[in-house]
Amino acid sequence: MLDVLDRKIRQMHAALEALSSDDVLSVKPRVEITDRCMYVSIDFNACSDPIQLANMASLLIANIASLKDHLKVWCKSKNIPFNGESLINSNRSVALIHDLWNVDKHAELRSQSRSGQVPKLINLSKALSLSTGTEPNSAVIYFMDPRTGQMNVKSSGGGSAKIQLSGTIVDQAGNVLAEFNTACSEAVSAWEKELVVAGVPLPN
Repeated sequence: MLDVLDRKIRQMHAALEALSSDDVLSVKPRVEITDRCMYVSIDFNACSDPIQLANMASLLIANIASLKDHLKVWCKSKNIPFNGESLINSNRSVALIHDLWNVDKHAELRSQSRSGQVPKLINLSKALSLSTGTEPNSAVIYFMDPRTGQMNVKSSGGGSAKIQLSGTIVDQAGNVLAEFNTACSEAVSAWEKELVVAGVPLPN
């Protein structure tokens, strides 16, 4: 039983990590030079495949939401209370991911919405994500060397630069409910806390 649940948790982590890449410098800038100016533009989404991005998002949604049933079986085998349903009903991010999963599976929300909405994921694209991290005095800079035209990244402490899949979760009227990455990260964190409460050892 633990082997199956451990693998499921690792799959969830792998799907979350797959949303970002450290290969920032692989994206080349477009440079236009006139008699008076030099224009530089960078499109991190230029070579993205919309179907591949949708598959990445669907895989992560499924891995997060399906954890509920795996945890339920674990709790039953250990004869301990299962609080997964309460977690979905009380945590907005968990509820949104669960509803997105049901819509993806059935093309509609057949059961009662857990978030109170019928969410939809839109605007999937790749973008530059800069983070200074949490260490004191950490920093990150993404810049072009005007002498060579090469892009560079300099970081210190916990600073990082990544190319990240981003998207927006909206309701039926198109109103923004959450940023996709934020909702996924919060849902993963919430499920991990529930796993610990149930006595499930988390992978290192």
